[in-house]
Amino acid sequence: MYEDILQGIIAYWKRVIDDDSIEVKPESNLMDDLALSSLEMFNSLLILEEKYGVSIPERALRRMVTIRDVAQVLTEILSKESK
Repeated sequence: MYEDILQGIIAYWKRVIDDDSIEVKPESNLMDDLALSSLEMFNSLLILEEKYGVSIPERALRRMVTIRDVAQVLTEILSKESK
């Protein structure tokens, strides 16, 4: 599940950024490497919540620094909800 979510998030941010000079990879820092503003990041997370049918708790947002972090948080939420 994690790998599918990770690849989906990478594909999503490649479309959002739409800049071939910026490499989007699991260790990419959302704000530093991808140059997302806090508003862009917030909007993107809302879209990902809708896409995956989850609600990301506010406390989890602080953990979401890289693309890998976002995938991990979404995987954890989806795993808890499927039990």
